[in-house]
Amino acid sequence: TLRADGSSTFSPDNRWGWVPSAALAWRVKNESFLSSVNWISDAKLRLGWGLVGNQNAGSYAYGSTMTSVATAWGTGFYPGNYSNSDLKWEETNSYNIGFDLALFNNRVEFIFDAYLKNTDNLLIKAALPNYISGVIASPWVNSGKMRNKGFEFTLNTVNISNRELTWTSNLTFSLNRNKVLNLYTESSGMKGEVSINNKNEVITYTTIGNPVAQFYGYKVIGMFEKESDFYQKDANGDFILDETGKPYFVALPDGKEINEGTGIWYGDYIYADINGDGKIDEKDRTYIGDPEPSFTFGFNNTITWKGFDFNLFFTGSVGNDAYNYLRQDQSNPANRWASLTDVTDFARVGMIDPEGERTFDNMCVLNPGSTTYRIDQADNNKNGRISSVFVEDASYLRIKNLALGYTLPKSLIGRIGIENLRVYCNIQNLYTFTKYKGYDPEVGSLNQNVLLRGVDYARYPSQRMFTFGLNVSL
Repeated sequence: TLRADGSSTFSPDNRWGWVPSAALAWRVKNESFLSSVNWISDAKLRLGWGLVGNQNAGSYAYGSTMTSVATAWGTGFYPGNYSNSDLKWEETNSYNIGFDLALFNNRVEFIFDAYLKNTDNLLIKAALPNYISGVIASPWVNSGKMRNKGFEFTLNTVNISNRELTWTSNLTFSLNRNKVLNLYTESSGMKGEVSINNKNEVITYTTIGNPVAQFYGYKVIGMFEKESDFYQKDANGDFILDETGKPYFVALPDGKEINEGTGIWYGDYIYADINGDGKIDEKDRTYIGDPEPSFTFGFNNTITWKGFDFNLFFTGSVGNDAYNYLRQDQSNPANRWASLTDVTDFARVGMIDPEGERTFDNMCVLNPGSTTYRIDQADNNKNGRISSVFVEDASYLRIKNLALGYTLPKSLIGRIGIENLRVYCNIQNLYTFTKYKGYDPEVGSLNQNVLLRGVDYARYPSQRMFTFGLNVSL
């Protein structure tokens, strides 16, 4: 096939995109060497290739629209965004190989597909320096290349089939891996930002050679709960001593010292010194999680017995992380508006010997293992910064659908002129098995931004829905 698509998203010189595709299938079951193999009901091999275009940048994305503004001389106008007349279609080359196999008179059906998708000329908003951004919006540009590859399979089975009882199952499994192959330059990256305290903070970062939108921040390796936590240790757990025989302190935020009132203290998080320069600063940010699942699956069962029908459907996702932005925002014990129960388990700092003095060696966290840092109005350690503490395992298993119905016998309902009568009840999202602390582990993307995948800021959870009904045919 060959198709041409035109879009007003692009300038007249780049408006049209050609979209070809080709497919080939070989029904192996029809060959002579399988004609006598009765337990194989069907077998087919499939190959496919296609070029898909994407125009998702909005109408007139290549041009510059005008924005009005009130001035002392009346209404004025200025460009609302930078233009880019060279903007063109984003293209995805897709390669697919598949295999269909049916066995035992179609009681077992297996469908397998493997794919490779290379996307070029990605449509993204250009990242502008801070000194020229904010008033005039960034232009749309074609920049970057990305690869997605994976496989998926479906297994359909007829487990039981007789006059009174049937039981069929359906299992689906999907695995995908993505990788950024190219951006503006070898050292450039794309930032996923959220607004924290009226300041934009980078929460995901995308660079060449890595998956899209990995969580990016500081790695928390513990909490200062006792005096020994403040000192560096070797692999054997022994203190690392200086030339005077005193142990070295662990890396602290740049410009901060150990001090109860104006520095780092018990109940603060310990951050990893990623670059090993002896201080904690923005150079110690690193990848702290990935919203991409290792795999997803679904499992569906349907049973009919006499007049009864029953359906049970599970869905699940394994290996994906979520950034609990709501917990970061609402678990600060120094914030009187904090609303999550985690805030009640903050680190309580006190004296080892209540009769002694508040000296460094006589202090500790009285409730070790607490889930939240100490109360510090000055926020010296910035314990609420974007860090691995707020990255959680968002794997889940969900009972997506549970349904039970009963169809009354025709011998009974036919007397009153009814051809068919079925009563049923249905429950959607009955229960979700997960360790995730948020409302719903199926987070999606914040503000529909792919660079903010898996960022949970109180996303409205999937509702549990109960349905009761009648199906009547006269």
